Amino acid sequence: MSGPRSHRGKHRGDDRLEAAVSLVAAAVFIGIGYFEIHDLYLLKHRGEVVSATVLDESNGKSSSITVRYRTLAGETVTDDTSNYEDADPGDTIQVVYDPKKPSRMQAADYGFDYWIPGVILGLIAAGFLAYGIVGLWP
Repeated sequence: MSGPRSHRGKHRGDDRLEAAVSLVAAAVFIGIGYFEIHDLYLLKHRGEVVSATVLDESNGKSSSITVRYRTLAGETVTDDTSNYEDADPGDTIQVVYDPKKPSRMQAADYGFDYWIPGVILGLIAAGFLAYGIVGLWP
């Protein structure tokens, strides 16, 4: 009789661990979503647009471009972004950057739709949150 009882207790402990990990995952996705939306919001509301030269394009799991541009304050910035529509090395494109943090930038043609990352990351976070709550429910 003690065998099945301890076996059941072990599974409940495993369930609690999975639920706790799920809640942590939900918090991580909420954090990622917040920072994605925050960056887009700042670029939309205080971003400055300048020309940039595309230095490189990497096509892997997530394609990105490396660009170099000069801010309106005269600072030269070289950085990567995966937020662009179409660009090839050597092209001149328009980028929008945050004057308070010039490395926060994206291609100007990408848009500022912060609902898409909010919905996608929000749904993922909600799934993890629901699983975690159900797993902790007595």
